[in-house]
Amino acid sequence: MSRQGIGTEKKPFYEIPTRPVWARWIYVVVASLPYFLGLTIGKLSNNYGTGVLILVTLPVIATSWYYGIWLGLLSSLIAIILNGIFLLSLTQNDWGSINGFLWPGGLMLALVSLVTGRARERAEEQFRTGTELRARERHLTMVNITVKDILNPKYPENRNYDLVLHLTNIYVADCAYLVRWNATKEQAILIASTTSLAQPFSEIVLDANETSLIKSVLQSGSSLALDDVLNSHYLINPASSKILVPPTQSALCIPLMAKEYKFGVAIITFNSPRHISAQELLYADLSGNQITLALRTVEQEARIQKRLNEANNLSNIEHALSKTERTSPHHVLQMIVDSARELIPDTEQAVIHLFDREEQALIPQAVSGFQEMGGAGKFKMHPGEGAAGQVIAEGIVVNIADVQTDPRFRQQNKPVKYRSLMVAPVQSGDDRIGTISIQSSLPVIFTSDQEELLSKLGTQAAIAIENAHLFETTQQGLKEVNALYKITRQLVGVLETEQLMKDVVELLQKNFGYHYVQIHLVEQESGDLVLHQGSGRIGEILKQPGIRLPAGSGIIGHAAETGEPFFTNDVDKVIFHIPNPHLPDTQSELAVPIKADNHVLGVLDIQQCPPGRLTERDLQLVSTVAEQLAVALQKAKLYSDLQTSLQQEKAVRSQLIQSERLALVGRLLASVSHELNNPLQAIQNALFLLKEERSISTQGQQDLQIVLSEAERMAAMIERLRTSYRPTRKEDFQLVQLNAVVEDVYALVATHLRHNQIAFEFHPDPNLPLITGLTDQFHQVVLNLLMNAVEAMSDGGKLTVTTELVDQKEVLLSISDTGPGIDPAVLPHIFDAFVTSKESGTGLGLTITYDIVHRHHGQITAENNADGGATFKFWLPLHGEETR
Repeated sequence: MSRQGIGTEKKPFYEIPTRPVWARWIYVVVASLPYFLGLTIGKLSNNYGTGVLILVTLPVIATSWYYGIWLGLLSSLIAIILNGIFLLSLTQNDWGSINGFLWPGGLMLALVSLVTGRARERAEEQFRTGTELRARERHLTMVNITVKDILNPKYPENRNYDLVLHLTNIYVADCAYLVRWNATKEQAILIASTTSLAQPFSEIVLDANETSLIKSVLQSGSSLALDDVLNSHYLINPASSKILVPPTQSALCIPLMAKEYKFGVAIITFNSPRHISAQELLYADLSGNQITLALRTVEQEARIQKRLNEANNLSNIEHALSKTERTSPHHVLQMIVDSARELIPDTEQAVIHLFDREEQALIPQAVSGFQEMGGAGKFKMHPGEGAAGQVIAEGIVVNIADVQTDPRFRQQNKPVKYRSLMVAPVQSGDDRIGTISIQSSLPVIFTSDQEELLSKLGTQAAIAIENAHLFETTQQGLKEVNALYKITRQLVGVLETEQLMKDVVELLQKNFGYHYVQIHLVEQESGDLVLHQGSGRIGEILKQPGIRLPAGSGIIGHAAETGEPFFTNDVDKVIFHIPNPHLPDTQSELAVPIKADNHVLGVLDIQQCPPGRLTERDLQLVSTVAEQLAVALQKAKLYSDLQTSLQQEKAVRSQLIQSERLALVGRLLASVSHELNNPLQAIQNALFLLKEERSISTQGQQDLQIVLSEAERMAAMIERLRTSYRPTRKEDFQLVQLNAVVEDVYALVATHLRHNQIAFEFHPDPNLPLITGLTDQFHQVVLNLLMNAVEAMSDGGKLTVTTELVDQKEVLLSISDTGPGIDPAVLPHIFDAFVTSKESGTGLGLTITYDIVHRHHGQITAENNADGGATFKFWLPLHGEETR
């Protein structure tokens, strides 16, 4: 790879190349030779001519090009003197002839010097710009190559090593280190270094002194340049590398972080002193952001791949479970323990024990990682004793970080070879039939996420055993389980809620021959049960009117209210049954609540007509479908919430950008008003002086007075603009007359009101007392509310402002418009950030207004008027201070 960096140690990368001093003098002397040669030949041949004097422009041009304008002008002066001496000898001291030729020629030489020097400066500027652009393009290209190699490495196991090599190449460095940050343990771990050629790299946990640099860089969030490392208080080279590389003289530390995500720090070191410019720090921050995003993408892909592996293994197990008639239970259990070793890192052994109640012993049924079945061990236990006993007794997952120190582990006669142990129950309902356990020789290995996965595998093991029991009991039970499996797979594959429920009712009716299947969901606002999906043609008919049942009404409402399934084979004997005219043949009904975390989401209702009857097997089947449906509904809701969150994040990002633009407009407006004030004052002064002239006619005096009045009005308008957008200062906190604030803001927006055909009425309280506050912020509040009202009245209308004293304690200001009013869905959240009904609005104006009023210990409300339009009111205390 090329080792050309974005800069060099001795000069900036944008400096134009210059020739040595001796070379430049040679060029000047060579350019002077024609002139002196012409003079010499003319003198020897006594054939003088003024044409030879033009040749003096050549050394003037060379001097201006290589030494700049000032030395060029000096060379022009010298050339004029030399030409003067030559002309004196040629004209025999005829000063008149000399002056006639010398001055035009001298001016021409000075002009040539200026033009040549300026051309040299222009060339340097173009070269500097081009070089800087090329350097930036090169840096971006190399960073893009680095990101590409991170995302698509040729050898994934060398990804980190390739990254530090790229960083070394980009910055023309001697060494580079990649340090990973463990936020949980607050540890800095060296995971790659150019000083180590051995791959895979042996990770090194840095000590406290070495970690301080990493924490400092991550806390600042910006790249850190250390031009003189030896005299700084930071340690750069890890202890294990100090003997391998020379001492570091300079270093560049780049944080690899994005918002809350902190990967770590990349450290680029130089063995010779190196000044790192601000431009290089900027490039370092940009490249660090891109590399961080790539590393985060790699980690996310790894997590997704891990989840996919888990899903695939669980799917394979489920697939095997669905074919228990062709796959033995032992084979399924073996798949489960093999999956446990594959899916949970650092797992060395996995075993499933089944509990023999007669012997009170756990007997191994499937093992993985042991040399033989006997290695898993058959041992007696008592419920509640040891880790396995606690799992059997309580049905919980036990995670022992170190068997040597955890009292929950029952020490055996023979020392064990493992340090970490995790045991999960294999249970069917409340019947715990065994355990699934994993072991590792490393302490503190297994996490809470892995507890959930092992629990799922335990559940799968229990399902395998239960399926075997079902298979031994009846072939019909197996058919039902297979049908249930199909429904479960269908639930897993659909994320849209309505489609999900439609698939469930259709599958249940088709596979089990039920007369009618329907799903009611609880409406959060009212608590009513609303019909969402029904099977067949009847379901389409019943959905049209939007049937809803009050809580506790009918069999469906009863199941929802009690949270327990209810079924009967004679609905006529159920006193709270409500007949459905569209289902007159219904004789049997089964209602099962759809629950998640003991919270009823809805009811899955099954109806059957003679000669069909519902049985306990139907209850078990439908209950299982309801559980899966609850999980699927939650998953669909989570997916929908995720999509909504992503859209909101995108909207927030756009709104923040718009907010920044508005802030910039405000600052620009304040700056422009300030700049306009100076020439306007000059115009006013000139008009005042012109007014004193007595020679102006009467009509001219009148016209002049009109111009002067308009100039004063323009000055007042500019001053109001400056006041509205001036930053808050401590001295601005003073007594304020709210009536005057309204009048000032009205003067500012009066033209805008006229253009929008809006009538303005102001009803001030003449005895309104002064209040304490920040005048600028009160201007901003009134301006925000007035502009919102104007924007609401797109077709014109009336704007009414009223002030009054309330209970001798506070001042009330109300602003009413005749617009369409506020959307009832938006009204409760009208002061929240980014809430707006305007297409181009940011949703921040009323939030800022709310914040200002509350920081002055006031309150603000918004309401719709009975006769149309909206009214905003805010109250301010007579003696308040801004304390937040």
